[in-house]
Amino acid sequence: MKRIAITGFDAITPAGISHEEIWNNVVRGKNFIKKINRFEPRDYSSQVGGEINTFQPKDFISRRLIKKTDRFTHLALATSQLAIDHANLNLQDMDCNRIGIMVGNAFGGWEFAEKELRNYWGNDNKVSPYQATAWFQTAAQGQITIQQGIKGRSRTLIADRASGAIALLEAIQTIQRDKADVVLAGGSEAPFSPFGWLCCETSGYLADTTREEHPENIYRPFDYEHKGSVFGEGSSFIILEDWEHAVNRGAKIYGELSGWSITNDAYYPYNTVRPDAELLKESILKSLNKAKLEPGEIDYISAHGSALPSEDATEVLAYKKIFTRDLPNIPISIPKSMFGDLVGAAAPLDVMLTAKAMEASVIPPTINHNKAATGFDEISINTEPTEKEIKNALIVSRGMGVNLSFILTKSKA
Repeated sequence: MKRIAITGFDAITPAGISHEEIWNNVVRGKNFIKKINRFEPRDYSSQVGGEINTFQPKDFISRRLIKKTDRFTHLALATSQLAIDHANLNLQDMDCNRIGIMVGNAFGGWEFAEKELRNYWGNDNKVSPYQATAWFQTAAQGQITIQQGIKGRSRTLIADRASGAIALLEAIQTIQRDKADVVLAGGSEAPFSPFGWLCCETSGYLADTTREEHPENIYRPFDYEHKGSVFGEGSSFIILEDWEHAVNRGAKIYGELSGWSITNDAYYPYNTVRPDAELLKESILKSLNKAKLEPGEIDYISAHGSALPSEDATEVLAYKKIFTRDLPNIPISIPKSMFGDLVGAAAPLDVMLTAKAMEASVIPPTINHNKAATGFDEISINTEPTEKEIKNALIVSRGMGVNLSFILTKSKA
């Protein structure tokens, strides 16, 4: 079994551009969920989201390429370069056939596609010649391979809110099978267009904000008033590397992905089938077993925390069944409560923030958690930044019918 090292990461999110800025804002517990201003949201029941207001694509990519691609690709191109720089990788000096790229994305290029379809209906049946490639989910993956000269295994993974988690899993397995020495694994999403947001709203995931006095505080994971998720835009990438390869090139190692697992439960919000606590439990236990850890050795849980009552309830039930008497002593947090669920970018961002927490020995807070939901009293939701050494952390990601879990272990020889 090859060991999987994390040698770099970065992200562009509503909480900032760069891992340092994002971490500083997360530790301070700042709320970046606001009323949508990319378009007029008054006709929608969900009117808030996590928007990025400081990202300028021209700071990272050429104006010519900006015109050819959608915002989710702009974010992915910028973030992947930041992550490569953070890992001190010089891809040009490496075997390009031994470098891979895995990208999680659920929505594709809705903003670009919607603009061109409006042109088509109102402008003599004409659209941009780049329409066919700009909207497609694989656009970001393809553009990154071109920009970076990557010729190894390359995939786009589409699995709802777990798309980025599946990308991480595929990256791990690619290294494990000796198909690559280094894999860029991450995700990117840009859902803020009128049609795109309508699709998000009809998914059944989003909280209704129309009757809220303070809608910016509606994302309340595990809280008594949890009513659904809030989505955001952003991109995050992790550099995964074969441990020996990382050591041989003198790379700084930020942690080891020592356990991972996936289970499937055929769940969809509109079905009568509920998410399955037993199958989430099975995923976590398999990850612990792969990492050769007992439940009591977990120091921190980065939870999925969708704030959908049925998902929250089954997630907590899984934790109760696994951690039993240890559970009240294991801090749990949901940093995405500050900026929204970034869907395909969510899981890689959770891994990055957990690595930062491990490095700083600080548990990040959860915001908007005032009173535990009924039956959730046994869990310890971290609402303030808390100093604690983290040797082993559990990261959970769930999507439509899938449950993924990862164990991040503090770097050691």
